[in-house]
Amino acid sequence: MASVLKGDYDSYEIIVIDQDRNQTLKQRLIKEYSNETRIRYFFLDEAGASRARNLGLKKANGEIVAFIDDDAVADSGWLKAIAEAFVTVKPTPALIGGRIDPIWLHRKPKWYPKEREFLLGLYDIGNEMCPMPDHDQPIGANMAGLRDVIVELGGFDENLGPNYFRKRSMLTGEETILGKRVKNAGYQLYYQPKAHVYHQISPKKLTISYFLKRHFWEGVTTISQIFFLGDLKSNKKNHIFYHSRIVVKSIARAILPSYKTNHDVSLSEMRMLSLSKTAFSLGVLYGLLTLNYFDKKKKN
Repeated sequence: MASVLKGDYDSYEIIVIDQDRNQTLKQRLIKEYSNETRIRYFFLDEAGASRARNLGLKKANGEIVAFIDDDAVADSGWLKAIAEAFVTVKPTPALIGGRIDPIWLHRKPKWYPKEREFLLGLYDIGNEMCPMPDHDQPIGANMAGLRDVIVELGGFDENLGPNYFRKRSMLTGEETILGKRVKNAGYQLYYQPKAHVYHQISPKKLTISYFLKRHFWEGVTTISQIFFLGDLKSNKKNHIFYHSRIVVKSIARAILPSYKTNHDVSLSEMRMLSLSKTAFSLGVLYGLLTLNYFDKKKKN
């Protein structure tokens, strides 16, 4: 929030959604920003990032709503770059995603594959503003959209999104479903590199246990997205067969050095890539089992 206030754009409001029942954030805001009229505070007695974002959408006064995580730092030109994208791109995009670079709070391990950094909330596809690639979606740590369009399409799916008060705390994908709904409705998604934020990466996220757990839940997330979009029934058997094979093959590649085929990465990176595929596919299979249970329970 402090980084946004230091920016070079004047016409905005900051909506703070607090989900901490101790409301320590409220006391801090009173102490440090009592004279700042652009900050609007709301307490939400329900957990979940999607619920918080949806409340922010309801309370927002502007046509454009930008989202940033509480562990991200905005570049001084962040809001100006977002506004520029919505004004200059025609037809006007419904969603904008920006560049997200890391602030490493601990040295990145040598075994951590660069191609998996997107699961740390990092995103950079170059220095030119362009349509977002078909398989990419904006990341919640740095995205913006037309408020009315997002609300019209249902906002952020509250079945998904980080929520540390439930067992599936690492279930994400709410931005992806929103992005797909936006595309299906015929709107554009754009990448604006000048809308730049820095994401703090804690030491906890650079451990092997977190790395594998994050990939497992990415698998659960992926199959959950397909389920909630109504596209799972016809492909369920294919998913089971495909990901069962991936588990076996990836474990073999992690164990046997002779399976190393990519000489651009180290052996430790290759092994972690293989283990990440195993964890992801196990997550998909777990998701298929649990979603099947919930689907049957819903029908009964």
